[in-house]
Amino acid sequence: MQKTILTIAGADPSGGAGIQRDLKTFEDFGLRGLSVITALTSQNQKRVKAVFPVPAAFVVKQIEVLLEEYSVDVVKLGMLATGDIVLALARLFKKAKFQKIVIDPVLVSSSGYPLLDKKGIILLRERLPPFTTIVTPNLSEAATLAGMKRVSTLEEMKLASVRIKKLGPEFVLVKGGHLKAVNSERLTVNSKKAVDMLYDGKNFKIFEAKRINKDIHGTGCILSSAIAAGMAKGFDIYDAVKKAKIYTTKIINLHTKDFGVEVNRETI
Repeated sequence: MQKTILTIAGADPSGGAGIQRDLKTFEDFGLRGLSVITALTSQNQKRVKAVFPVPAAFVVKQIEVLLEEYSVDVVKLGMLATGDIVLALARLFKKAKFQKIVIDPVLVSSSGYPLLDKKGIILLRERLPPFTTIVTPNLSEAATLAGMKRVSTLEEMKLASVRIKKLGPEFVLVKGGHLKAVNSERLTVNSKKAVDMLYDGKNFKIFEAKRINKDIHGTGCILSSAIAAGMAKGFDIYDAVKKAKIYTTKIINLHTKDFGVEVNRETI
């Protein structure tokens, strides 16, 4: 039976991120994709010009009508736009009791446009993590969620992971694609590699992929939706992240033949 993923996120008219990119990823994995739009955006591949949030009550109505017909295996959250939407989702999740939820905490666009209001950021930290299977912040998002000024080294990635884990998710994946300092007191990785760190509350796992020196639109959406897809197909979190890394690297570097992802299985 075909598995079903529900993505709850903003719409990207360029197709490179948001709902459109999520649905494309689910299709690539052979899954049925459902979508609930939290905001319309005016954007292209380079910048976000404007955001028009959907009222929280209508976001909930979109979800409720889908649940009348479909059994959802995984829920993936992206851009949530407002605190009212975050709060409405937290209330819904308490009732709906979804088994697997992936949160990509989209806070600001790469061009600097806010994609979640201040109230939403506070509520995102307080209300959603306890329902979450895995949260996938980049370095900036990790710093915000962890209450840190910055996350710019492997040691700071570890600290942020621990702090975010205390908020309630089962797993934390801090994405270090823009990490500059790669030396750690207990671990050194290749500076030519992009490094992501997975934390389960006890152990840290490092995922390395070839660093691609291109500014690619929507990579966070691609990775998180691919993780959700792997979870829907029955992979454990470790394998879901590994396969998602491979898929993401293929998408953002289509003209390169080297798609390998190396994994350091040692506990840090």
